[in-house]
Amino acid sequence: MSSERRLSIKPATVVVLLAALAVAALFIWETRILTPIAIDDAYITFSYSKNLATGQGPVYGHGERVEGYSNFLWMVAVAIGLLVSPRGADPLLVARATMIPFVALLGFATYRLARARSSRLLSIAALAVLALAADVGTAFLMGLETLPAMAFLMLGFWLYVRSIGADAPGAGGGGDDGDGGGGGDTGDVARLRRWVVPVFVAVALSRIDGFIPLGFILGFEAARRLLRRDGTVRDYVVWAAPGVLVYAIWFLWRWHYYGLPLPTTYYAKALIPKLLPHRGWEYVRDEMRANGWLALAPLGLLALVARKRIATLALVAFVAVHVAYVVRAGGDWMPYGRFLLPLLPVMLVLAAWGGQRLAAGLRPRLGRASLVLLLLPLAAMAFVVRRTERHITDEPLQQTKLAIAADQGNHVKNLKAAARILTWALAPGARLVTDYGGVFAYYTDAAPIEMWGLCNAAIARRGGTERVNPIYGRTCPECYPALGPQFFHVLVPIVRGLAAFRSHFEVVNSVWQTDTIGRYIDFTRGFVTGRAMVPEHDQAVYFLERRSPGGSYRPRQASDTVTIDYPFEPLGRAPGL
Repeated sequence: MSSERRLSIKPATVVVLLAALAVAALFIWETRILTPIAIDDAYITFSYSKNLATGQGPVYGHGERVEGYSNFLWMVAVAIGLLVSPRGADPLLVARATMIPFVALLGFATYRLARARSSRLLSIAALAVLALAADVGTAFLMGLETLPAMAFLMLGFWLYVRSIGADAPGAGGGGDDGDGGGGGDTGDVARLRRWVVPVFVAVALSRIDGFIPLGFILGFEAARRLLRRDGTVRDYVVWAAPGVLVYAIWFLWRWHYYGLPLPTTYYAKALIPKLLPHRGWEYVRDEMRANGWLALAPLGLLALVARKRIATLALVAFVAVHVAYVVRAGGDWMPYGRFLLPLLPVMLVLAAWGGQRLAAGLRPRLGRASLVLLLLPLAAMAFVVRRTERHITDEPLQQTKLAIAADQGNHVKNLKAAARILTWALAPGARLVTDYGGVFAYYTDAAPIEMWGLCNAAIARRGGTERVNPIYGRTCPECYPALGPQFFHVLVPIVRGLAAFRSHFEVVNSVWQTDTIGRYIDFTRGFVTGRAMVPEHDQAVYFLERRSPGGSYRPRQASDTVTIDYPFEPLGRAPGL
């Protein structure tokens, strides 16, 4: 078969991919598009994207040079989306639109990789399971980098498998994954091989932990060449060096630009393994069990019995390495299994390969009856759908994740309403202390002091975990005098009624961490209570503002609808309070 024919995309493949995308689109529209699924953390990335799109550079809030994002390529992609979108467009909708090509790429790469060693039926089934998984839908709607990173990951593995001679379309699982890719690379295989490392570099630039698949593929290929005496050291360097050089240049740039070798998100959550040593294992156990992925594992391991199994070994080894990393890192709290979700398409591909291998291995004895054995991988995939499709799942963890996702969407909606009111009280660059560093960074002109350390280097590096869960980040009460806070907003619900509080003391007690930060800052005498009001709707956002000697605390009209006053100051007391 010619290389041109092997590399062509058949019309049937295009039909399959379009059908899968249509199913996914209908699924998302029917079940989620009217549900406000969102998360504040995504708006941290959106804040950087907005600043980059408006020429301010990749900075946080009002010019804070701190690396609070951990998804460089996705941040840049959203910035491009914002640049070409209408002024004032919702960044979450822009992110979803920007993600559509990556979703298509994820579907394409997953299908093609499955097709390398399995039938069209099993490849389509793997793609359908991916489209129907609730976590995939949630990841899409939350607008973070998970699906783009997964797309690059699967594309990278498909290119790698092809580059070592694994793909034999139409062979029904009889492809060779062990002998290709030796010396004398020519034509299409050589071109494919050149793209493997750059695509894995794209994974590394898309996710903070993307260096793991990049390091894995570099190490695996080095071991493969060494064991098979395939090529020379020079060949390997020529293959790996260009992509690694790009990654190194980016790494050095960001270190120089932000002043730290790793994003602040890493430092903020670095205490998880120490303080919660069993958290990672529990996270992996619960997600694997709830998602039904354990049903796929035996089939994936079965694929290893093939005579030529290098590609299978690569995928199985990657799953093991990634799981070990997640156990060590501790996972996270986001309601879609974000740390483990990249393994779903990999495990589906392995299940398809293993099921095909089982049928092929028994075909000499059973003849065409061996095709009945394909029901095993189909049953395993159906089991995953039963556990993960939101309409039919009764798995408690899945139900909990879906509930949290919906709750976070409503939460973000309320935060946006609060930010749009509070912004009238904040001068550009105001030091607003907030535990919601995404929405308030995007929708105000403040320079937020993000309380968890995700976007604050001092808190991330010096902070501890006094009365906070390290899964979210750190706290550093002793840092605040040096941080120079000017404003604090109250706890949720941030938007309240006009007469929600009766004294300055009540407001101080309704601001998060004033009991611990209060050891270093005098909230009673050093701050005044302010209120940004929308009287027409009986809405107010209460805040603490640093007292300014000689400052005026008279009511003022900030806009046609928003009034600022200081209800508990002698010159600012509102009638009836």
